[in-house]
Amino acid sequence: MDIPRNLRHKPIVGVDYFGKDAYYGDARYLSVGLSQWNPKELSAKLIRIHSNDKWARQSEELPLWRVLDLATLIVGVITGQKTSLEEEVVSPERKDFLEEFINDNIEVYQPRLEELKRLLNSNTAGDQEQSAPNIFSLATSELSQDAFLAWLIKCADDEYRTKDSDLCRVGKSFVSRLTGIPAEEVHKVAVGRQWRNIDIWAEINDDAFLTIEDKTGTTIHDKQLQRYREIVEREYAGKRRMFYAYVKTQNEPDSICNSVERSGYRVIRRADILSILDTYTGANDVMIDFRKHLHVIEDRCDAFRNQDVDKWGWHAWQGFYSELEKRIDVENWSYVPNRAGGFLGLWWHFVTKDDTRMYLQFEQSKLCIKIEYLGPAANRSAVRDKYRKRLMETARQTGIRVDRPSRVGCGTFMTIGVIPKSVVFNGVPIDLDALTGTLKELERLVDNTMA
Repeated sequence: MDIPRNLRHKPIVGVDYFGKDAYYGDARYLSVGLSQWNPKELSAKLIRIHSNDKWARQSEELPLWRVLDLATLIVGVITGQKTSLEEEVVSPERKDFLEEFINDNIEVYQPRLEELKRLLNSNTAGDQEQSAPNIFSLATSELSQDAFLAWLIKCADDEYRTKDSDLCRVGKSFVSRLTGIPAEEVHKVAVGRQWRNIDIWAEINDDAFLTIEDKTGTTIHDKQLQRYREIVEREYAGKRRMFYAYVKTQNEPDSICNSVERSGYRVIRRADILSILDTYTGANDVMIDFRKHLHVIEDRCDAFRNQDVDKWGWHAWQGFYSELEKRIDVENWSYVPNRAGGFLGLWWHFVTKDDTRMYLQFEQSKLCIKIEYLGPAANRSAVRDKYRKRLMETARQTGIRVDRPSRVGCGTFMTIGVIPKSVVFNGVPIDLDALTGTLKELERLVDNTMA
């Protein structure tokens, strides 16, 4: 493909768009590659030509069909699937970077893919909400959420009591939840954003300083929480009381939240925020829209309770895994990439014997019994077969149905048994107590197999 390589945007996967463009025909290539403004990030680009065959810079305004074709390419790149556009890898040397970047940012992409899926699965435009659009369903970035939270904190200042007393009360309650300072003792508040990369900061009553790390779909990285504490302590040690909060409105495993708390930050989850916002009885549109926005996320996460498992979306699986964290000793849950597009996985109950450990793992609706083998690669097949035989015999003796995997691997991590979906998800609404009992039986099966 003769896609231009001399642009500041560096293509990795490209589409020869000649003959596929509708109407105008001046769009020559679609590309996913290194961003022209930051070569450590990915961006998508449509490359046009003038009538004199020179490359045009005016590629920002796109007709709708080109937006859809570019979206098709992006979805194909993220999920690892080929599309009807017949894209090609034009920079094999950058393919590893592309895959790593997608894996590192999948929590940002996946909810958007789920939203596209939801929209495409709707039968008619009438399935959409009939009410006025919610600004926060469009302003989904962390910067938009930063602005709302900073605004709400500012509303806690006493000067707003006469303007909207209920909004001021909710603001004080929120500041109290973030810091532990009693709401009735919050009087004066100054707030700002992006000081030394800190998302939100607030000075409270002339004697307290609040640091907030705000997250929607992304998570902590690069020891950022520790860095922010060091910055604040250098500036305010001995001058103010210092408080640190980590706000998360999407979903996060307990393992990450526990590590955040060990870093000295108070974790504020979506339910914590809603418990405060739901007390608001006023008519402020910004407050009401943000509250509705959080309730939409909450409803999607709770969909697993009354929906067939085959219809669960990304949020429903996160809600299900969050519920399991209350019932079993979950080690972690996270997105697991693979060539088929990946899955949201949850793993728990690790039992070790010699150089092998057996554990249980949800791969969304597929519940697997797996082993991790750390010995010589030449022994993997023999170890896999040994433990698979032992598992099947133990399951037969205890009356637990375990199926053989349709495909056996030979790597460090290997599936040796699969629990039929009907055994795990046996009705709508889901019986969580019965499910918990089943999972406990499977934990005992692993124990007995490894004994």
